[in-house]
Amino acid sequence: MKDNLTILDLLPVTAPGILSPAMEADMGKFLPGNTQIRHVQIQEGSVTIECEYDEAISAPEVIKLAVEEAEKGGIDGVFVNCFGDPGVRAVREKLPIPVFGGFEPAIYLALGLGDTVGIVTVLKNVVPMIRGAIARAGLEKRVTSLRTLDMPVLELADHDKLMSNLYAECKKAVEEDGVSVLVMGCTGIVGVNDDMMARLRADGYDVPVLEAAQCAVSLTELYARMGLYQSRQTYMAPPEK
Repeated sequence: MKDNLTILDLLPVTAPGILSPAMEADMGKFLPGNTQIRHVQIQEGSVTIECEYDEAISAPEVIKLAVEEAEKGGIDGVFVNCFGDPGVRAVREKLPIPVFGGFEPAIYLALGLGDTVGIVTVLKNVVPMIRGAIARAGLEKRVTSLRTLDMPVLELADHDKLMSNLYAECKKAVEEDGVSVLVMGCTGIVGVNDDMMARLRADGYDVPVLEAAQCAVSLTELYARMGLYQSRQTYMAPPEK
């Protein structure tokens, strides 16, 4: 077991300044002090990822950059910083280190906290992508609510608007959809969980709220610390050609 770990945070979009200081601090909030995060960003692809098309044009650059960074050495795990998981499965085939996007870690951790999970994401365009991820994971009976903020990714920096819209949808998910755990369905939704849990608790709902980036970085780090990575029975190394 290594004492010092480095997790690669790979931003799969080209929007300048997308990695805010708040996001950077928030994703590493629960990491041990001897774990570092290295941030890199693709230079070609979609400005943000808000539909299947955006994901498809960014994925090749995600794969290329992840492999290049891993070949430099010193990387113990990769976090592709998007709830849509662009290129994640391909990178898993190529690299013998743990690789996650934003979807799986948050959902996996939420499943241990309640019977029904609700996701709140940015736009309706993203809903089919997330429904596909839920279906692939076989979790249709556990992930029972999917709501949207009607806010594009680039508007998430407006924290007051974000919290207002988020509170409304989270409360509806609990009251109307009967969910017991809430997951933020975009890695750009940061710095909200403590405040949102407090607001819901004041309404009489003691409900966990999970941020995707925090969960992903933490689980990637845990797998790396345990010396685990994806099974080669599922993620077989690409054949030489």
